Amino acid sequence: MDLPLHKKQFSAAVRPCPVCASTAEREVLYRQCFTAGPLGDGYAVAVCAACGAAFADGIPGQAELDAYYAERSKYTYAHADGAESPFDFKRFEAIADQLEPHLPSKAARILDIGCATGGLLAVLKGRGYTHVVGSDPSPACADAARRLHGIEVRTATLAEHAEWTERFDAVLLVGVLEHVREVRAAVGIAAGLLRPGGVLYGAQPDVEGFAACVNAPYQQFSTEHVNFFSTASLTRLLATAELAPVATWRWLVEWREGVTDSVVSGVFARSDAGVGAGAGAPAASACPRDVVSRGALLDYVAQSAAGEAATRQLIEELVRTQEPLLVWGAGTLTRHLLATTPLGRANLVAFVDNSPHLHGTELAGRRILAATELGGRPERILICSVVFAREIGRMIRSELRLPNPVIMLTELKNVAAGEGF
Repeated sequence: MDLPLHKKQFSAAVRPCPVCASTAEREVLYRQCFTAGPLGDGYAVAVCAACGAAFADGIPGQAELDAYYAERSKYTYAHADGAESPFDFKRFEAIADQLEPHLPSKAARILDIGCATGGLLAVLKGRGYTHVVGSDPSPACADAARRLHGIEVRTATLAEHAEWTERFDAVLLVGVLEHVREVRAAVGIAAGLLRPGGVLYGAQPDVEGFAACVNAPYQQFSTEHVNFFSTASLTRLLATAELAPVATWRWLVEWREGVTDSVVSGVFARSDAGVGAGAGAPAASACPRDVVSRGALLDYVAQSAAGEAATRQLIEELVRTQEPLLVWGAGTLTRHLLATTPLGRANLVAFVDNSPHLHGTELAGRRILAATELGGRPERILICSVVFAREIGRMIRSELRLPNPVIMLTELKNVAAGEGF
């Protein structure tokens, strides 16, 4: 019988640089660790000596990643019945603003690979684009997109697109490339889906802006992010598919209330695209070396270490008092803190999470509960999340009407009933 993903032993063989494919020496800047991570117990954050690109080394193979996103994707937004948030839609509107000047007409054929529940395609559909289609490895995402937006979404891994015979005026990869191990093959497949004159649009976290983001320490080194892009490394990567930048952007978005994320995005086309690509895509080897990722990551690691110091003090106090705690959040932050701080020695009675994939499973020997199981429990609730902290707080008070005392771990303050939410 096949083992659950979190119990499999993944190969930690040296990973070729995802951008230039070099197996030359790489410099390790940080080692991220997780307790019972769904895709392994951590990885090395490395910089390629040959081209300067940054990536995670010691990660699962592409087949394991594909299985994870098909079976356990958090982008189904099950806690919200599949609906993406207003913050997501604000970001989608900004993406549509960047993309629209590079589309030939409202009849343009648009494919969004890794579309989750179809929010970006819904925005484009609302702007009058009549031929929009999505793909996602998660069947639940495809079902939600059809139900919520009336949009066709096909269930497929990125590699499976190589068999498609359709061609598109625009192929979108939004929040995708940072998740893919075999990323050179991925952009080659995506580029092969373009019609003559078509464009590829990509958007992913911007390594150069990590230190400017308001989020939990080390959150950019999540359980799922295995590539860390700058404009230079993204451009070099797309050059391997003979695509050159038409326009690029670096921007900061409000990911959730009070939480920000950095984005590097761009429109890329072949030399025959007729949309301003100039003399065409240079050979990847002719692209300038990435000289920003290493320094940006070192700044981010230093900032994260300083930010986590106060969190560690609070955790040590919780260990000292041995007060019974329910920990709300079983994602990247919690698993990182369990592996790197004394959190596991606190009196953790159980974990709570909104993801139905986790309910009834265990983390660090404690059960992971659904929010609906908390009624009548007396323990203090430790919110171990930044991205969803205020949403969780309001859920505790306004929806579940729980009287339990609450600690906002990442804000380092106790919260009385209703305060701070």
